[in-house]
Amino acid sequence: MMFSRLNSCVLSLLFVTNVAHGGFPPSWYMNALEKADPNTLGYVARFEEGACLITERELKDAVANIIKGSEIEPKPGRRGEVHLSVGVRCLDVDQKSVFSLSIRFGRKDSDSTVLYVKDYGEIFSAMEAETVLHNIKIAVEAAMTDYTLANFDR
Repeated sequence: MMFSRLNSCVLSLLFVTNVAHGGFPPSWYMNALEKADPNTLGYVARFEEGACLITERELKDAVANIIKGSEIEPKPGRRGEVHLSVGVRCLDVDQKSVFSLSIRFGRKDSDSTVLYVKDYGEIFSAMEAETVLHNIKIAVEAAMTDYTLANFDR
């Protein structure tokens, strides 16, 4: 089956939004990640589309375990200050599962949430749950590296 125009447009948009975000983050971004109590971090992990290969529980457990691995206590929810937002979108393209990970820090102020520009996510194809979880782990670890640099190593 060929790509539909919608699938092609979605994949193109996802690719463009995930163009290299490498390099050391700017100081304004590192300042934005600073917290009064950096030993806890709120997080939200959700599927933006119907999930493929992994469950929501597996996603939430993986994110919480990676945060714990950074010696930070994970707290489900946005918790007012800086939090980690992890979104997984799955598309079925030519009988293959294509994933888009959106992993960003954000801040909840009163009724709105602001997600910061830097996205640690990626787009990839996978046929096994282990591959999906591995890619989530790598991306969340990269985000946690910036978080620990901003809060502990400056």
